[in-house]
Amino acid sequence: MKSVLIVAGKLYVGGAERVCRNIGYYADPKQFQIDYLVFGEQVGAYEQELQKKGCRIWHVPPPAKNYHRFYTGLKNLIRNNRYDIVHCHTMFNSGLVLRAAAACHVPIRIAHSHSIRGPEKRGITQNAYERLMRRWILRDSTHQIGCGQAAGEWLFGKKAFQEKGIVILNGIDLDHFAFAADVRERLRDELRWDGQFVIGHAGHMVPVKNQLFLIRLMPEILEREPNARLVLLGDGSDRFMLEQAVHSMNLERSVSMPGNVSNVNEYLSAMDVFVFPSLYEGMPLAILEAQANGLPCVLSDRVPKDVFLTDLLKPLSLEAEPSVWTDAILSAKRDRPEQYFSTLKETGFGVQEMLNKIYSIYQGSAI
Repeated sequence: MKSVLIVAGKLYVGGAERVCRNIGYYADPKQFQIDYLVFGEQVGAYEQELQKKGCRIWHVPPPAKNYHRFYTGLKNLIRNNRYDIVHCHTMFNSGLVLRAAAACHVPIRIAHSHSIRGPEKRGITQNAYERLMRRWILRDSTHQIGCGQAAGEWLFGKKAFQEKGIVILNGIDLDHFAFAADVRERLRDELRWDGQFVIGHAGHMVPVKNQLFLIRLMPEILEREPNARLVLLGDGSDRFMLEQAVHSMNLERSVSMPGNVSNVNEYLSAMDVFVFPSLYEGMPLAILEAQANGLPCVLSDRVPKDVFLTDLLKPLSLEAEPSVWTDAILSAKRDRPEQYFSTLKETGFGVQEMLNKIYSIYQGSAI
């Protein structure tokens, strides 16, 4: 049996976190013991179900609290549990983790990139840290994975990733996200959404996801469609700010924030349009899930083209007039949503395709 430590950072609801969750959730317990390293004491949405599958979850203070203590503590954890594989999903912090894994002679050391560089300015200290971490990642990793070409080139560098990188598309459980008319009817009845035009979004409530953009569109949307409702799934550091914005604009009756829900698939079936105004993305699983559900999507043109798999997606510039977004949102219509499930099946974005490649690496095989 192979012993695996997945360094996830967090295990709350999100794209990269769902990839981490799926690795442990679907793993054959006769072949793999999957453990997780999580930064901070907060218990994530996926932890209970993973523990039921036999996964162990270690909570440690974030590296930035004390890099030296994190490094020495991690080496002790790796040695005590004799891990065969360390699989990092924490971007530049992976450098520190992989250095510890290499010092402990872990045979398979994987760095996995799930994002691209955002527009935020970085100071001298941050830039220096990233340069150092990239050097350590390239030196100490045995495998360099990107969820797409752009994500791989961002973390590892274009030349290095083109030479040694592996693209493994983030996969989703397509059966789980297929449109269900009976679920749509039941949930809309339970939530009293009958007769409402439901505009949906799912993602961490953090600046990059840009949910405030959606809230600011609502007054114009409601002028034209009084029965419109905006539903924001997820949680995060921006939640309080978003709630304040809703309150200040008197939108409490038209905006819902259910938080981190376990039945995202059911909410997708209940929605009429999915809106995704991200400032940047690596490989947004939410857009794959929405397409599998046959849900029309209006999204930022900064979302990578890897996810443009069907005619359901309408990209728009964030610099466009608000009326352009409003027009696109209100003109979206579901049309034979069941047909898109089979389309997604043919794309290679199924969860099993992704997992087979990852488990193959764990077993020491080439993919």
